[in-house]
Amino acid sequence: MGNVLLQSCILIIIMILGYIVKRVGLFDKGDYRILNRLVMYFTLPCVIVTNFTKFEWENTLFFIPLLGIGINVLMQICAYLFCRKKGDQEKIFYMLNLPGFSMGTFALPFIQNSLGTEGVVAACMFDAGGTIMPSGASYVCTSAILKERERKEKVNAAFVLKRLLTSPPFLTYLIMVPLKIFDISLPSFFLSFTGKVSDANTFLCMLMIGMMFEMKFKKEQLKNVVKLLTVRVVFSAAAAAVILSCSFGTESLRKALAIVLFSPIAALSLIFTDKIKGDTELAGFANSLSIVLSMIIMTALMMFLV
Repeated sequence: MGNVLLQSCILIIIMILGYIVKRVGLFDKGDYRILNRLVMYFTLPCVIVTNFTKFEWENTLFFIPLLGIGINVLMQICAYLFCRKKGDQEKIFYMLNLPGFSMGTFALPFIQNSLGTEGVVAACMFDAGGTIMPSGASYVCTSAILKERERKEKVNAAFVLKRLLTSPPFLTYLIMVPLKIFDISLPSFFLSFTGKVSDANTFLCMLMIGMMFEMKFKKEQLKNVVKLLTVRVVFSAAAAAVILSCSFGTESLRKALAIVLFSPIAALSLIFTDKIKGDTELAGFANSLSIVLSMIIMTALMMFLV
């Protein structure tokens, strides 16, 4: 319990450091994009490769991506039911920010030291399926239900597929899963390289999140943010309870899945909010607040479950 709390405090300090270097002008406001590229193209794929080589493959792991897809689809339906009678701005907010989890840039570095390889693999497999919604499927659904025609774009399944196939972490999943299934080993020097690079992932991710952190909002918007985060937490709690009560996989794997279900809103939601001309200030505030909430809940769960 003490180690989990210590690790969480270290991550919080790194986040605060990221926020401070932005506020004092050591980095510009948009410099987090540089860190994001380093994470998405280098450190995160290396984390996936390194951890996938450290565990024994079980066929039950095939169930986890399907679980990721199913939970995100249910959250997308929930978002639609919640906002179907509201205006376009609220539809954009709920449809893009209710589904989706920040696995690669938050959950993985957060659980990496506390839950070990099995926790990382569980999060990766869940993300392999769950990433479909925040990577473009939610954007497609949102565009389809907007009333104002000028906000709509001709988007389809090909748009989502292109987003996925240009995502380095997703491509890494596609490569590593078959290699693991067929028990194909990678050269030791390559694994030594990925191991060294993956060590930087936690620091870069937490520093980047700190640089992205914003608490600007209008008082009248707080109600929507509270509603959104409440629905996410309740949905995640229900899904976690179901997972913990099931018998697939190992107990530690189920616990890891239950914990990562409380990950914050996916960072891509903010990008798509801007693309579809939504309220980016509101989405940014919701994203930042979800990070704080996730850190509290996930730390508490790791202290009691691990």
